[in-house]
Amino acid sequence: MCCQRVRNQFRNQKNSIMKKLSFLVSVLSALFFALLFTACQDDSGAMESSTLSETASVSVTSEAAVASSMEDVDLLADAGMELFATSGRGLRDHLLECAEIAHDTASHVITIDFGDGCEDRFGTWRSGKIVIEYNERKYVPGAYRIVTFEDFFLDSVQVEGTRTITNVTDTSGTGIAFETSLVGGKLTFPDGSTITREAEHLRTLYVGEEREDNYASLSGSASGTLQNGNTYSSTIMEDLIFKRGCKATGVHIPVAGVLEIVSGDNTVVIDYGDGECDNLAEVTTNGETETIEVEPRGRRRPHKRG
Repeated sequence: MCCQRVRNQFRNQKNSIMKKLSFLVSVLSALFFALLFTACQDDSGAMESSTLSETASVSVTSEAAVASSMEDVDLLADAGMELFATSGRGLRDHLLECAEIAHDTASHVITIDFGDGCEDRFGTWRSGKIVIEYNERKYVPGAYRIVTFEDFFLDSVQVEGTRTITNVTDTSGTGIAFETSLVGGKLTFPDGSTITREAEHLRTLYVGEEREDNYASLSGSASGTLQNGNTYSSTIMEDLIFKRGCKATGVHIPVAGVLEIVSGDNTVVIDYGDGECDNLAEVTTNGETETIEVEPRGRRRPHKRG
């Protein structure tokens, strides 16, 4: 009788333990599937975000590459013109500190030669030549300059094309206004991919107390091909602002303004912000907006030439 009682108690305890284990397994299973479902939702959201970035990234980086490269060229051309505005005495811009500069006064041609390559104090590496033909000092209304390139590279990207800049300033404005055109514009990247561009813009330069306080606003439109080979057109919806002082912090893209890019069925709107020196932009495509960090000019530093 005693043995039977012990066996019954053992059987009851065993059944109780099995019920608890069964309940625990059920709870853990439910928790596992709940976590799995949530993870799938998170992965789906991340995928959508990634897809959004991928859809817009080619347009964004291509536009940043061309716009920032042309702004760099304009600054170099400005510096070259200013160097000889008063016979070149004490006016050398630090953007040109590692370049050799020649001035043919009879032909009105300035050549900025970076040779096999040198780096400025902001870390931008340049090589080759920029050639500037001009008729008058740049601040004179009606003055023009034509900028071309000879094996010219910004970091590891080759820049080609003909850029014409004409002073159209009138007395009603507060800045110095230039009509700028780009014909046959082309950037070639180390992997062989290219961006092409034809553009008509109005660039207005505002001069501050110090050179680093200078900034430029840009309006107008452009068209060409992206790095993936697709054609595009771009329209500046709100003036793009380039701050010279931001170059010191590695920011070469606009710091304010809104740009619309149309490529095929895709429309991408880029909002560069409110003037802060950063590489952030809000990109809207297909009704969705994402904040991304734009790689300056989409460029990589070159290998040093041996």
